[in-house]
Amino acid sequence: MSFENCLMKMPDFETERLHLRKLSHDDVDDVFEFCSNPNVAGPMTWETNKTKEITSQFLEEVINGYADGVSGEWAIIWKESGKVIGVAAIIDWSNEHKNLEIGYFLSEDYWGTGTVTEALEKIIQYGFNELLAIRIEGRCDTDNIGSQKVMKKLGMRYEGTLRKNEFIKGAFRDTQIYSILSGE
Repeated sequence: MSFENCLMKMPDFETERLHLRKLSHDDVDDVFEFCSNPNVAGPMTWETNKTKEITSQFLEEVINGYADGVSGEWAIIWKESGKVIGVAAIIDWSNEHKNLEIGYFLSEDYWGTGTVTEALEKIIQYGFNELLAIRIEGRCDTDNIGSQKVMKKLGMRYEGTLRKNEFIKGAFRDTQIYSILSGE
């Protein structure tokens, strides 16, 4: 079965502090709140959201992609408040090679709390146990120390740095690659 077929039936996940579910149009205010923060958008490939319309367009693309299994984004909801505080995702994959790439972005208010590690642990378990991936990787800029720490906490190994591999926001950036294999 293809990853797309599985992602069409993306499950919700619960952790002690978090609920992960598909994004919805009702999330626009919460998502705009952190996507409009330049510190959150800075290391991302997308620009700081200047208007809610930009956030709505993002949500529309993701929501439309759920039906075809081409969207792998989960809203990260802080159970205590019911608020969407970030997005954790399977952002790329290869059915042929059984590879997944995970990613995330999170409200600055929750940086350093272990929230992303908690969310991505569930997605990695899903990737290996349900999607039967062989390899799951994550990437980040070389200066994104927080993401490097997250990947190490997830048990991922540093594999190397792609030098000046992406032109983002007017500059070429170096990207570090981390991975974990099924059975590790």
